Amino acid sequence: MITSLDTPRNWDGTGMPLSRLARLVTGNIDEVHDHMSRMFCPHDLRIEGGNPPIAFRHHQASLRSVTFNATDYGNPYGRVVVNIPPMSELYLVQFSLSGVAQIAQGNAVVELLPGQMCVLDPEAQVKQTFGEGYKHFTVKIAKSGLESVLAQELGFRPKELHFSSQPVQLEGAAAAFAHLVRTICDDLDHGIAGFNHARACGSVEEALQRLLLAAVPHNYSELFDAPQSTPAPYYVRRVEDYIHEHAREAITLDEMIVISGVSARSLHAGFRRFRDTTPMVYLKNHRLDLAHRQLKVAADQGLSVTEIAFSCGFTHLSKFARDYLDRFGERPSATLKRFG
Repeated sequence: MITSLDTPRNWDGTGMPLSRLARLVTGNIDEVHDHMSRMFCPHDLRIEGGNPPIAFRHHQASLRSVTFNATDYGNPYGRVVVNIPPMSELYLVQFSLSGVAQIAQGNAVVELLPGQMCVLDPEAQVKQTFGEGYKHFTVKIAKSGLESVLAQELGFRPKELHFSSQPVQLEGAAAAFAHLVRTICDDLDHGIAGFNHARACGSVEEALQRLLLAAVPHNYSELFDAPQSTPAPYYVRRVEDYIHEHAREAITLDEMIVISGVSARSLHAGFRRFRDTTPMVYLKNHRLDLAHRQLKVAADQGLSVTEIAFSCGFTHLSKFARDYLDRFGERPSATLKRFG
């Protein structure tokens, strides 16, 4: 019976997580370079500030598409410099276990301290500099899986996902993410089956992905963090009200953006999530509904299809007829005749 998982010792920098799951232990820097290039991606690796003896260790465990990595370059002095090209298909979530890492990606240069985590941009060239005694822990997550979870939560397929380059403290959702990672790794290290069970590991990975999306700010955080049970945000309702009042007038997307008071991207994302459409398609469908109602009573008022189309804000009759047919399954003239 296992009575202790030694969690505090393994994760405060005095020990290495996944200690029973070593992938490589070596003092040869060429072996280190070759091994880490295979485990992550081809990259440049060098030591600056002398030629110290190294005692490299890499421990690793995996679920299905998520991989956990504990790394210690074991350099007693000098700096390890790693230049990583864009990885494209991978997000790397990094923790400092001991020491400080300087991370440059894009135009941002940050320091990652113990008690913090950050996400490396898969589209950026990344340079990392590790001082003596630096140990770090990295969670490798497939980009496709993370973006799929985001699409499920938003209700539409988002464009490129970009996380903030700034480190976040292990508080709130970040602490929950780190705690789940530690729990999974300690169980895997001790050979406890459960998290990697075929029926469970997919859900475990999704839980990690959702916690990461909640923990680190990104370009869809506003929509991701919105409670599902809430009504559409004020800027969506404001544009809807404007459309309902002015649908018969010429309305441009630029006008809707001004009315909403938010960016074009936020307005588009809001309509996608809460109305499953775009602002311009919402406008078109509202105008079609207006025309449909008017055509039902048009005969009594002596109105033609052309007059109704123009009165509802349409300017191209052939396009109006085509969109009307797509929405209602019959041509405008058929509706007019049927209710005439």
